[in-house]
Amino acid sequence: MRKILSAVIGTAMVAASPALLAQETAYPARPIKLVVAFGPGSVNDAMARELAKTLYNELGQPVIVENKPGAGGVVGTDYVAKSAPDGYTLGFGTSSQLVMNVGLQKSLPFDVERDLTPIGLVSRTPLALAVPASGANSLAELVKQAKSKSQPMTYSSSGVGSINHIAGAAFARAAGVELMHVPYKGAATAAADLAAGRVDMMLVTLPSMAGLVDQGKIKVLANGIKQRGASTPNVPTFAEAGLPSFEGYTWNNLFAPAGTPAAVIAKLNAALNKALRDPQVVQFARRQTAEILAPSTPAEALAFEKKERATWVPFIRSLGIEP
Repeated sequence: MRKILSAVIGTAMVAASPALLAQETAYPARPIKLVVAFGPGSVNDAMARELAKTLYNELGQPVIVENKPGAGGVVGTDYVAKSAPDGYTLGFGTSSQLVMNVGLQKSLPFDVERDLTPIGLVSRTPLALAVPASGANSLAELVKQAKSKSQPMTYSSSGVGSINHIAGAAFARAAGVELMHVPYKGAATAAADLAAGRVDMMLVTLPSMAGLVDQGKIKVLANGIKQRGASTPNVPTFAEAGLPSFEGYTWNNLFAPAGTPAAVIAKLNAALNKALRDPQVVQFARRQTAEILAPSTPAEALAFEKKERATWVPFIRSLGIEP
């Protein structure tokens, strides 16, 4: 009987040992993968890598950025959604992945609310309204020109369904003007034709336009968030320029697969909020004309996402875009 009891106890301990070990092992015990759903060198990639360096200091384990581009962010997001919910595979989220694609795609291989768990908000980057150097000198002048022309003025984008495309359509509706969308295969060629005066305007993040602004080839008429950017104090907001109903920006967050333990999410959230207060990260964001959206809780990050989807998804679907 004693031998049987010993065997039963021994078997129970062996069976329980993985769970016990998991409880006793402090998270994180190994490197963490941070998935960027866009290619190396993008604004999102740069911000993720800067954040990863500081998260290493907070978590005590390397945070390794891995790029998984494809299908406008769908490939990388799906990869995270289907990863083990253990805190070792995270996603660097964007409004394109978590809002725009919901409106653009007829079906996605994941559900953003069922399969993903927000950790916290990272930053928001305004979209600026840019025109050629020979273009209008103010937003009011541009809108007046658009309303007076017999043919629609044009706006460029980095492609059908891109943030530039959707924001341009939203601007046209808010301003009460008709604009013609001119899609390009990438932001660089779109910006080059804007500078050359082949298109009339573009809504774009300022870092991608910095060189053209410095060279005097384009002008920036308005900034798409409600306050002037710390790095662009001379650029008025759309409200200041006479169009208070329009906002245009991109944003980032950190997310994990659904089912990731609450204690792990809480530890990651605390590390993220602390990392976003680091002066080096703050200065990096400022150089990217971004504003830090910290501190935030996972619940606040989810509420922010839901509000963005409620605003943009119906509008995107009303455009009837075929990506």
